[in-house]
Amino acid sequence: MNSEALSSLNDVDTNYPVPRVFDFLSCPYNSSFLEYVFRDPFGCHVFPGDISGYPLDAFFDDMDRDIKQAKQIHLWSYIPSCRYRCHFCQYPTVILNPQATSSLAVFRDLVDYNIKEATMWLHVVPCLAQAVVGEFNIFGGTPSLLPESELRRLMDFYQSHFNFSAATMRFEGEPGTLTKDYLRLLKELGFTKISFGAQAFNDRIITACGRMHSAEECVKTVYNAREIGFEWVSVDLIYGMLGQSVDDVKYDMEKTLELELSHVVCTKLHMEEFMTRRTGVSGERESLWQKKGLTSVDNMNFPGLGKQYQMRELVEQYLLPGYLEHPTMYFHRNNQRPEKWKGLITDLDMQYPEVAIGLGGSSKCTRAEAINITGYKRYKEALDQNRLPIEESRGVSSLQREVNAFKMALSTLIPVNDNVFRQRFEGRSFFDNPIIGRTLMTLVDKALVTADGDVVTLTPNGRTLVEAIINTQFVTPAA
Repeated sequence: MNSEALSSLNDVDTNYPVPRVFDFLSCPYNSSFLEYVFRDPFGCHVFPGDISGYPLDAFFDDMDRDIKQAKQIHLWSYIPSCRYRCHFCQYPTVILNPQATSSLAVFRDLVDYNIKEATMWLHVVPCLAQAVVGEFNIFGGTPSLLPESELRRLMDFYQSHFNFSAATMRFEGEPGTLTKDYLRLLKELGFTKISFGAQAFNDRIITACGRMHSAEECVKTVYNAREIGFEWVSVDLIYGMLGQSVDDVKYDMEKTLELELSHVVCTKLHMEEFMTRRTGVSGERESLWQKKGLTSVDNMNFPGLGKQYQMRELVEQYLLPGYLEHPTMYFHRNNQRPEKWKGLITDLDMQYPEVAIGLGGSSKCTRAEAINITGYKRYKEALDQNRLPIEESRGVSSLQREVNAFKMALSTLIPVNDNVFRQRFEGRSFFDNPIIGRTLMTLVDKALVTADGDVVTLTPNGRTLVEAIINTQFVTPAA
């Protein structure tokens, strides 16, 4: 068993209970789970295709077929501009000073290229123009850096070229740029959801992770958004950060309840091994924690796995009485709806296509997926040559389609119903799928799920470890 991982698991705060999953992860028979959660870079959900080198024409044919059959789709636009890079950032970004005159040309280019890419999508998948957009998201980066004129131009394009008749519109920003005036602009343009990363409500932790806003600015942004009429304000928090204690997360949860946030995302950060020995930005460069040598600062250590799971249990302890978790790590108040876009792409009765426009975007349907180029220079070159900036496309075999459908459903934390599965797959049961059926036997034996008739439900340990389950247990049998 990995001694380093086991030592990390034993790093607990004695002022709090030993985490529930401790006994499970410390058992030698569960070493694959421990190894995964120790090295897991960001707790991301991964539902990959299993056919590499998949032709782009076939990918677009698959998207066309699935989009025509879907009731709604998820459409998102990625604006990669940022005024600085967070120490933990692993996303493709373009760093610029929004006040500099030279940045105006960059903003114009970002919107020009985004519109050109979306126009090319409409050409290769014509049914996309009629598809009902269930939710439209502008993600970043920091799209709230966009000047008003460029944001209006971007939205004029999307609203005139896509079917927004039933669309919910969501915008991701950053506290330092989501001013009252900008929030009013978003409200005028039709956005009803705002999200931003606070990461923590403690200025010491915020500074350690390289953010240039304060906890006070985060609180002010929440109140300003409410005053302007945004009932949906989602705040991203991270646990497992450099210098963060279990007490710090307890404070974040108390602040969350005090603010009566409608939605909160609680994400586990990279483990120390990832941050100190591997690259952190799209695999292309060192993270700033590495580059600046911040991992060796006195009294600023990464909390071990044991403390991280104590943090996770504190999140549940504080939030679950008044919130529901759907999907994993996404919490919504009992009287509010869960994340719509997440449900569109993961709930078993939907799992509709998503189309991503922009640097590093990921588009997928049940039969195929495509990942965009992550380097801005190459991204622009592709579009200048009238090519969609797709780096790789993969297909999904019929067997893997069933596996991915089950894994996505499991990630929602909602019990997975075989009757719904049968409706999707021409009467086939997930119990009869050789990969799912065999895996379920293992998961039941390990008390990570229960199988009661046609319904599979995660146990408390299963809910905590659902990402490890998804990413380590559903393995194709060796030939």
